[in-house]
This record gives sequence, C-alpha cells and structure tokens, in this order.
Amino acid sequence: MTTPAKNKNNVSTTKGIDGAYLYSAAIGTTGAPTASNFKTWAASIPNGWENEGYIDQEGFTESVEIDSGDAIRDINLDPLDQADGPATESITFKLLEMAKNALGTQYGHDNVTDNSGTITVNHNWGNAGEHRQYVLLLLLKNGRKWVKYIPDGKLTSLGEFTGSRSAAAGRDVTITYNADENGNTCYDWIESNETSAGNQ
Repeated sequence: MTTPAKNKNNVSTTKGIDGAYLYSAAIGTTGAPTASNFKTWAASIPNGWENEGYIDQEGFTESVEIDSGDAIRDINLDPLDQADGPATESITFKLLEMAKNALGTQYGHDNVTDNSGTITVNHNWGNAGEHRQYVLLLLLKNGRKWVKYIPDGKLTSLGEFTGSRSAAAGRDVTITYNADENGNTCYDWIESNETSAGNQ
C-alpha cells in the first residue's frame, strides 16, 4: 500500500453520537463492540449495557503516564539501555445527569437505586469503584465513526461536585484502564478515510 497524501478530512473535532454516547456494563457482560461491528453497534445496544448520560461540553481527556524505568548499565556504570517501566492510562470526563446510571459511575452502581420515584445514593466507598467495561460512541468530521472500548476500567478519582445556579450539577470522573487477557487496556476503532472495507 502506498503512503497516503496528507488529507484535511483526517483533521477533526470530536462529538458524541446523538442520543447516547457513553455506556458501561459489568465485567463479563457480553456484546461489547468489535472491529467488525463498531460502525453499527449503536443501532442495537445489547442487554446489560447502561447509558451513562451526558458528558460536559469540554468532552473527555485521555492521559498516559509512562514510568521510564531504571537505566540498564554495564559494570562500569555506563548506560546501555532504558528499562521499560509501567504505563498507566486513564480517561476523565464530567458527568452531568442527576440520574441512577451517572450517579452509579460516581458512587458505585450497587450504591445507587431508583425506586418508586426516589433515587437513593449511599456514600459507601468500600462498595464503590467496581471494575466495569466502558464504550464511547464518537463522531469525527463528515460523520466518521470512532468507538472507544475500555474492557476493564475502574473509578480512581472524583473531582469536586459542582452545585450552583450558574453551572450544571456534576463532577469530573477519572476511570483508569486495566489490561485485558491480551494485555490491551483500550481499543479504538476509527472509520478510515484511506482504505475501504474491501481494500484493507
């Protein structure tokens, strides 16, 4: 395959798919998106996947912290190489809905119920921070689809909760990725401008 020329259509902002763009499910729930169905996954969300509600207009940030590890030295203490250290990857976004699923992401899904017209939130931090799967359904310029799948994410940080007359109630949530059985912490599937389904 020849190297493609630069293409301004590959430069894009990021939006969520209208209707719902953030889902989560308990570990072990089947029906996660794949490379073969990511373009159509949103058309029929599988059972067990919960809509987590709106994300603030600032979108999300994904961070990677890489520990460079220790230098490998010879007997004269001359550096020969740099050992690979661990990498920690996470995503941060602000959830806006005062609803069961969004609050469950913040406080633990077992700590939030919605029964008979009342949402109850138990601040039980020993029961929060469960491991879950996460899916973001995103759109790039010209309707290009981008699905981000986190097979094992855990809540590791909560920002301050904002409650005021001038801003939507909500808080920043940070989910840290954990490796799956293949050693991968996240999967990104992005519709290509360079190849087609029959030319890969």
